[in-house]
Amino acid sequence: MKKFLLILIGISIVLGGTIFILYKNNKEEKEEVVDIFKEEEKEETVEELPKEEKKEEVSTVIVDIKGNVNNPGVYEVENGKRINDVINMAGGLTVDADTSNINLAKIVKDEMTIVIYSKEEVLEKYKSEVCICDCPYITNDACITETSNEENNTSNLVNINTANVDELMTLPGLGEAKARSIIEYRTKNGNFTSIESIKEVSGIGEAIFEKIKDYITV
Repeated sequence: MKKFLLILIGISIVLGGTIFILYKNNKEEKEEVVDIFKEEEKEETVEELPKEEKKEEVSTVIVDIKGNVNNPGVYEVENGKRINDVINMAGGLTVDADTSNINLAKIVKDEMTIVIYSKEEVLEKYKSEVCICDCPYITNDACITETSNEENNTSNLVNINTANVDELMTLPGLGEAKARSIIEYRTKNGNFTSIESIKEVSGIGEAIFEKIKDYITV
């Protein structure tokens, strides 16, 4: 009888231990699952939302376009735009426009002056390319330049005491008639003593002198 009781007690202890272990493992699994979800929720809340990208401010420049465009005037354009872009903003070229001396790909800058010449103007001043891009009255910032004005002034001066008709005709505003008048004057009256004395020639007034004074010498 005692032996039977001992067996029952042993079985009870084994079953009780087994049940306890199963219960404990089951509880730990549940707690572990809950902890996993909690960790995921924490990670989601900690994650930063993407910041909005700052829009770069586009700087602008003010340019003045004149001459043979449909709508000449002052325009505000984005920095980095080119001469051709400004022409398009001004309504495009007129039928008389000539851009042979204009660098259409040049990048514009603030306070730039762009002059679009007519075919007649370019033809008239063709033999004095310096004046097309650097006249006494206005400097065309859009012009194609290969040498500085200083270099042109020192190497291309025309001596009004020795120049022939063709050389005199290279001066801005001087045609064949005025060139011959200069030669006739110095033949009758002797060499010019100064560049200002060329105004004594018939047909050479103050306006023409202002155009040619930087390109002549005695």
